Amino acid sequence: TSQSSSIAITMKTRELNIAAWLARNIITESEHLYESKPFSELPKLETKAFTAPFERFKWKREIKEVKFPDFAFPQKEGQGVPEPIRVLTQTLTKYLKESVREMVVTISWPRGEGEQRVVLSTYLIDLNQEFNFSI
Repeated sequence: TSQSSSIAITMKTRELNIAAWLARNIITESEHLYESKPFSELPKLETKAFTAPFERFKWKREIKEVKFPDFAFPQKEGQGVPEPIRVLTQTLTKYLKESVREMVVTISWPRGEGEQRVVLSTYLIDLNQEFNFSI
């Protein structure tokens, strides 16, 4: 029983290590592939299977818009946020919304009767996005 358990744990650990390595490779490849491209040109969702010797593994890459809060400052009762502060916070929120995306990579593979997954995410930043004060 202990040998069977040891083998099962070793196999699971091996699969997790391979999946993490594959996910990191997809992220690195994507960062190079998407460099200097506007977000409008990036596919929002891609799914593929790996080739041999990793044909058991599939990958999914999602590009998601990041939801940023409105950076308005707390206000005291009866007082509003000064207009320059309001404009600055709205401009900052708009800039971040347009210049940042989350990339989520999921690696999945069959395990027993179910499926195992490793999920990694990172952020893409459009350095060509201009900071514009028009709201």
